[in-house]
Amino acid sequence: MAKKCLSMSVYPVESVGPNAWNRATEYLKKSIEYFSEKWFVYPYPVAVNEAGIAGGMEYPGIVFDGITDKNADLYWITAHEIGHNWFPMIVGSDERRYAFMDEGFNTFIDVYASDVFNNGEFAPKRDGEYAPGGGNPADEITPYLNDPEAPTMMARADGVTEKYRHPLEYFKPAFGLVLLRETILGKDRFDYAFKRYINNWAYKHPGPYDFFNTMNNEAGEDLSWFWREWFMNNWPLDIAVQSVKYTDNDPKKGADITIANLQKMAMPSTLEIVLKDGTKQRVQLPVETWIQNKVQTIHINTTQAISAVTLDPDNMLPDSNRKNNVWKE
Repeated sequence: MAKKCLSMSVYPVESVGPNAWNRATEYLKKSIEYFSEKWFVYPYPVAVNEAGIAGGMEYPGIVFDGITDKNADLYWITAHEIGHNWFPMIVGSDERRYAFMDEGFNTFIDVYASDVFNNGEFAPKRDGEYAPGGGNPADEITPYLNDPEAPTMMARADGVTEKYRHPLEYFKPAFGLVLLRETILGKDRFDYAFKRYINNWAYKHPGPYDFFNTMNNEAGEDLSWFWREWFMNNWPLDIAVQSVKYTDNDPKKGADITIANLQKMAMPSTLEIVLKDGTKQRVQLPVETWIQNKVQTIHINTTQAISAVTLDPDNMLPDSNRKNNVWKE
């Protein structure tokens, strides 16, 4: 449904600059257009971006961003604060009880807004909300998955100390949804289900299980294993390649590759086999690989020797020990 909205920015002369607040209205307008097209139409007739002493604060139809912000930081904070109009203003979750449904879901939609804005001018999103170290999100989240003191995302917001506030209320839920979209469900199924969640719960007040159940139903898959390990617990992940053995010691007869899940988290993964001549094969391993056993042996048809085997070759998963993901001859 098409709808008109007036976007504007208000800032003092000290904020003027071609890489500063001169572009603030552009950032605001493009964010609203993206979120409206992708998820749900912006409901208000006006949107205002105001420069001030607040580092970032949101209200329906108006946001306050830093007076000295510029470049990527100004874009990221603008997209994030106006994104709060979708979470928790359109989808009215209780952010004081379940902060991840507010900050985390909003950070998630910001990730993809950054990817598309001006052909990725400020992509990928790497700020205080998401992978603040600037590296691979899968690697940056692992210290918190291995931290026995870290609270779960289901903890009340006022029970989360400042040390864990951004990592577990912004970063972890956002990256979890990225994993769900790109590794578990696929983009088409995820986008359909997430959009249905937003539409079904617009101007209502969902809790975590409303989200979990909606995603299960609309994606057509029981994802209870994922909600349990990612949202209700802080379980670590460690998958490993344990051995490669040829049938009858003959590479032409195939190879048996033994892999193991050494921790409590289970995830689907990719197994890459590199043959002696440099050709590669990839095998997609569903999460059901681990449903009964922590160790599995997979037979691969080969006509020559294998030079390397790697689990999660693209480093998509938050694996706490990547060294045991690789077997080399």
